[in-house]
Parts: sequence; structure tokens; C-alpha cells
Amino acid sequence: MATRVLIIDKDAATINYLTYELKKAGLEVSSAAGGKEGLIAAWRDRPHVIVLDPTFTDMSVQDFVAKLRSDGRTAGKPIIAFSSLRDPVEIQQIIEVGFANYFTKEGDALPLLLAALQDASAQRPASSAAVASTSPRATRKDRKDAKLVVFLSAKGGTGTSSLCVNLAASLGDLEPDAKIAVVDLVLPLGSLAGIVGYEGPLNIVEATRMTMAEATPEYFAESLPEFKLWNFQLLAGCPDPEESNDLDIARVPVILNTLRGIFDYVFVDLGRSLSRIAMPIILVADQLALVMSVDPGTVDLTGRVIAFLEGKGMEREQLFPIINRAVGLEGMTKRDIEKVLGLEIPGSYPFTEANFSLANNQHVPMQHKFPGEVAAIAMRELAEAMHKNLKKRTTQPIRVGSN
Repeated sequence: MATRVLIIDKDAATINYLTYELKKAGLEVSSAAGGKEGLIAAWRDRPHVIVLDPTFTDMSVQDFVAKLRSDGRTAGKPIIAFSSLRDPVEIQQIIEVGFANYFTKEGDALPLLLAALQDASAQRPASSAAVASTSPRATRKDRKDAKLVVFLSAKGGTGTSSLCVNLAASLGDLEPDAKIAVVDLVLPLGSLAGIVGYEGPLNIVEATRMTMAEATPEYFAESLPEFKLWNFQLLAGCPDPEESNDLDIARVPVILNTLRGIFDYVFVDLGRSLSRIAMPIILVADQLALVMSVDPGTVDLTGRVIAFLEGKGMEREQLFPIINRAVGLEGMTKRDIEKVLGLEIPGSYPFTEANFSLANNQHVPMQHKFPGEVAAIAMRELAEAMHKNLKKRTTQPIRVGSN
């Protein structure tokens, strides 16, 4: 039996083009121009797969999907988004609604769409539970839904990147069987590759240039460089500021969702960023490691960032504030900072003089380079506290409207 496909798109040219190409590929095709007409067609024609551009205006795509899922005739049908939307927040809203895949209308989209339709045909009947997941990899039985740990600072120069990779390495020591990915999203120039000693070609810009057929879960699992001493695999940041201009921001959340499906933990270094790339990632974090130094100006900025994020819907339980005495012993005490911020700080990282820089320059985790020193003990204690908190968290999807 040929696979039946329903196309819903307000653009007649897109319908005509897809109808011709899909029929040429041996598929049965019906079409509709909007959400209400699409529901009628779906219940009447019983398609095996629905392909739609979610920008129709006669009803919300959330209501459309909810009506499909509440009716036994269409409850388990895969829905594929085929759209010109490129804003990462909008794309994440679509993924959250329960789409099996998302394809941008571009030059290489047709073969990818055909491959997805063939895959859906081979797997039918699809279960509604599989389709309603928050990631394009929803039908994979081995999906992990990794804990997401985001590192952020309100002010530069607080050692955020060094703490990110060292805490990821320490968490790997605590949980040796865990699969951990670290992603460098500091723009325009990442630094994590330099810390761990990576000089290869794969980085976040190259990853966003890949088609969805290329950037598969299997590809990332096998191709992300692995650093056994650090206990993680790395998706490096931009190698130079000029190349950061080529970053396809719409692909970033899709790539992160893919990584969350194959790793147990995903650490993301954002540096000092509250951009429209960063916000959807921050607000869904299981732990937001907010790194600060002890000078009053940085503490004040950190408090403002916390207030801003809470206004956007972040919960205090997501916060994991870290004091890093990166520049010396002077400054506010931990107790004073807790009073100013109105929250408990799990721990602090002591002043290490030049030791942190030495370990970074030699591409060795701090706790391995100086295992018996107070700094290594503090790093391990921070990792233990973070690990304990992460075990309490229930992974959440990207929130609608988290921009």
C-alpha cells in the first residue's frame, strides 16, 4: 500500500511542487490550505503522515495538533514541519508541540523530506506517545533526555569556561558510565577547544552547516572528539570571530536537542550571553551554573541577571550559583553575597594563583593536575553538589515563548 501524505500549506506553489514530487516518488497525496481544512482532510483521508507549514492563520498550530491527538483516527500520525521559519525560538515551539521532524524550505530539503516520509512509512503505525516527544529523535527507543547544565556569567573574566569543563570532568569521575557532551556556545570566539587541546575541524559553525540528514544522532555520537582524561566529548566553539558570522542560529537548538537524546549530560558554555540564541537554552536548563567573582560590581550584576531570568520564568531551583575567586583573596564573603542575592550558594572555588592557567595550558583537568590541593577538593565538592541537584530535576522541554 502506498504511503498517504497530507500536505497543509497556505502557499499554493508549495502544495503544487510537493504534490508533483511526492507523487513522482510513488506516494499518495492530498492537500489543504489551512488548519481547519487540514483537520477535515486528515479525518476524511486518514493519511499515514502529515506534512505542514505551521504558519497557517485560521487556528493555532497547538490547537491543530491537540485536535489531531484527541481523535482516534489521527492520534498516532507523525507530523512533519516543512517551513521557512528560521528563528530558533519559533522552531523550538514547533518541536515542543510534538512534531516528528522539522525541515527548512531550502535547496536540499526535498530529499531529506522524502527520506523522512519513507522512514515514517517503514515504521507505521506510529504511536502517539512517540510522536508527541519534544525532539526530532522521538521515535528512538534509546532516547536519554540528557540533563542540561548551562554555564553563564554576568560579567566577563570570571573563569566560566574553565569551571565548565572542569566540573564536567569531575561529574564524569563521579559517574564513570555517564556519557557527557560539552558544547561551546561562547560567541564570537570559543575557548574550550584550547583548554582541552582540540585542534580538529568540527565545531558549532560546521555542525549548523550540515543538513539534518548529515547531522544525525549517530554522527554526533561517533564524530564528536572524545577526551578520556576529561570524561566528555566536545562540540567546539567558533575558531575565529569571522566564522561566527556563518553560524545558522536556527539549527543550534535542534542540534542541542539531538545531543540531549544520546548523552546523559550536556554541558553548555554560554559565557556572558543573554541573546536570543542563549535564552531558550537558559530557561530549559536543569541547572544554570551562574559564575561570579566576589567584587560588589559583579555581585550586583549577577543579582540583576537573576531578577531578569526569573521575570522570564526561570525557577530558583534551576540556579546553581558558584563563587570563583579568580583574581585574589579580597572581596565579599560567601555569606555577604548570599544576603545580597537572597539565595544559598552551594560552594565556591578558591583562589589558585597561576595553577588554573597552568592546568589549562597543559590541557589537563585541575583535579588531575593538582589532585591533593584544596582547589581540587573544592572542585569535587562542587561537582557532588551539582550531581545531587541534577538527580532531583525532571527534564523539561523548551518553554513556549522563552525569548
